[in-house]
Amino acid sequence: MFQKEEEKNNFKMKKLKETHFPLLNRTEVIFEIDHPAQPTPKKELIKKQIAAELKTSEDLINLYKIITSFGSSKTKVIAEVYITKEDLQRSIKKNKKTKEKKEEKKA
Repeated sequence: MFQKEEEKNNFKMKKLKETHFPLLNRTEVIFEIDHPAQPTPKKELIKKQIAAELKTSEDLINLYKIITSFGSSKTKVIAEVYITKEDLQRSIKKNKKTKEKKEEKKA
């Protein structure tokens, strides 16, 4: 009745585009995930799959966007792969600060 987690998470990933940003020390990678008759895969599984595909650590990956159209079995993932953990933290801090400022203006 219950499927094992490995069997349940069978999805195919295809790399669509890879762009390197040397000033930001990151690479932006766009993947298309095909998951027929299954819900959108969880972020942890997507990160693990991308890390295996690009032969890097999961800690250096930031999932920028996960886009799925209603009723579709295809998902588009935009991931940012950083060279060092410091570069990742620097980028995330900037994004959080701008988000917090926007929320303060609304209040």
